[in-house]
Amino acid sequence: MKNIPVFFIDGFLDSGKTTFIIDVIKTDGFDGKTLLLVCEEGEVEYDCRMLKAIYNTDVEYFYLQEDFNYIKIGNLLEQYQPDRVVIEMNGMWELSKLQFPRELDIMQVIYFIDTSTFAVYFNNMRQKFVDIIKKSSIVCFINCTDSSKQIEPFKNALKMINSNTQFMIMDKDMRAKDAFEEPLPYDVNKDVITFNNEDYMTFYIDTFDHKKRYENKIVEYDSQVFMSKKLPKNTFIAGRKVMNCCANDIQLCGFLVKSSLDTKIKDRSWIHIKAKIVYEFSKDYNEEEVMLEPIEINLIDPLDDDILNLSGN
Repeated sequence: MKNIPVFFIDGFLDSGKTTFIIDVIKTDGFDGKTLLLVCEEGEVEYDCRMLKAIYNTDVEYFYLQEDFNYIKIGNLLEQYQPDRVVIEMNGMWELSKLQFPRELDIMQVIYFIDTSTFAVYFNNMRQKFVDIIKKSSIVCFINCTDSSKQIEPFKNALKMINSNTQFMIMDKDMRAKDAFEEPLPYDVNKDVITFNNEDYMTFYIDTFDHKKRYENKIVEYDSQVFMSKKLPKNTFIAGRKVMNCCANDIQLCGFLVKSSLDTKIKDRSWIHIKAKIVYEFSKDYNEEEVMLEPIEINLIDPLDDDILNLSGN
C-alpha cells in the first residue's frame, strides 16, 4: 500500500480543533479522498453526510485510547482507501503511546491552545505542554483578545521547547498571524547591540530565527564562561544557564567564542564581552550556528541570578 499523509490536529477539549478541520476540508481544494478520525467530541459537531457527499470525507469516531490502535486503523484504511488521513486527537491522550500502520506518514502536527486558560495550564501542567510542543509543527492560540500580549511573557519558554515550531494566533475567522510580532526589547540597528540581562534569551533565540539581523553585527553583554576539553583550543562558550520547566530541566544556552584574547578567564567565571557575530556551518548540527569573534573581554563580578528562570514560578 502507498504511504498515506497524516495530519494531526491536537489540543484540549473545545480549543477550536473541529472548527479548524471543517474549514480546512471545505477550503483547501483537496480533490482526493479523506479519512477523518475523531477521538473526542466537543460543542461543534461534524455533519458526516455533508462531508461525505460534498467533500469526499469519511468520518470514524474513537472513544477509548485502547481502541485507537494500528489494527483498527489498518482495517479502516483497507475499507476506505483514503488519499490522506486527518486525526482530531484527544488532548489528554499520550501521542507517544499511539501505534499506527507503517503506511501512515505523519506530515504535520498542529496544536490548538485556548489563550484564556493557557497560563494556568502551562504553569501547572508544564511537562504536558513540553511533550506536545516538541512534536508540533504549528501551535495556534485561539481566543487571544489582546493581540499577543497575553502570551508574550511565555515567548522564550515556548521557543526554547521547540525552536522549529511556528507559533500562531488564529482569529474567529480562522485567519492566522505570527504570535510573536512584537518589537524586540533592544535596537538591532545600533552600531553595538546591547540588552539587559533579562533579555538574553530573547537575543539568543532571535539569532537563530533571524540570521540576517545579526550577521556581522557587534554585540555586547554579560555572560558566564563555560569551558570544555571537547571544544577547539583557545575557545569557550559565553552564555547562561536557563531553567525552562523545573530544576531538572536546566540547560546551557550560549555561543562559541573563537578566542579568549589572552584574557585570564576560568571555567564558570563571569565576563562582559564585546564581539562580532558570524555564522559558520557546524558539522555537529548540520546547519549554520552563531560564532562570536571577540573584540574585548573583561572580567566582572558574578551576577546575582546565575540561572535565568523561564518557568514562571
